[in-house]
Amino acid sequence: MIRFVRQLPLGESDKEAILNTPRDTRCFRRGDTIYRTDEPGAVARILVEGLAVRYRILRNGERQSADLVFPTRFCDLGCILFGESDHFLAALTEVEILEIPVSSVLDLFAHHPRIPVLLLHQETRDRSIMFERLLSVGRRPAIRRLAHFLTELRVRREQAGVSPSRARRISLQQHWIGDFLGLTSEHVSRTISKLKERGLVEQQRNAIVIQDSGGLARLAEFDSSYLHADAPPQPVTPRSVAGIRS
Repeated sequence: MIRFVRQLPLGESDKEAILNTPRDTRCFRRGDTIYRTDEPGAVARILVEGLAVRYRILRNGERQSADLVFPTRFCDLGCILFGESDHFLAALTEVEILEIPVSSVLDLFAHHPRIPVLLLHQETRDRSIMFERLLSVGRRPAIRRLAHFLTELRVRREQAGVSPSRARRISLQQHWIGDFLGLTSEHVSRTISKLKERGLVEQQRNAIVIQDSGGLARLAEFDSSYLHADAPPQPVTPRSVAGIRS
């Protein structure tokens, strides 16, 4: 927990405030549902370890995945602002979640303005990722779509603090990949084979291992600017505003 907070791009007083806030830690196994749309949003959740997926379920029971959640991320802003979520969250690996009462989160926001700026930065980044995913599904052929998705996962894992060698290993089942990309599992399997023929990836057990990161990124025409890797801006305080006016 302490290591997780220390990694956040915040000042020391902000980090201490988070560490001193009442909280619970919950662990989930792979495949567990972390929260549902019908649960009241009494707590805000931050992913500490592992990988989770946001998804919706249609009336006919079909599932549509929306995005992955990586460590150091708030899982759902809607729980904080609206008291409920509009999607499900499930664990793709073993997951550790930090739960903070919404009232305590709002108190942190009021007294530590860098924290909501960080959250706004994360949510804006998530929106950019969703637009890029929509572009892939609508306009990119399957091989570029998959190449772009795998490259994005590698980069996002590195940004979350995973070493480059480990970030190249994508342990995501093919049906989840197909769900993200609008492809059947069979189409995903055929497309992986095409990437293997080009020497870009290999398959090891239940993982796709990127062998040529640069070549895969070039095939995808990958531009990482939409991931907004820069630290969030500092909030404007009354003192700084006074300095600007003078």
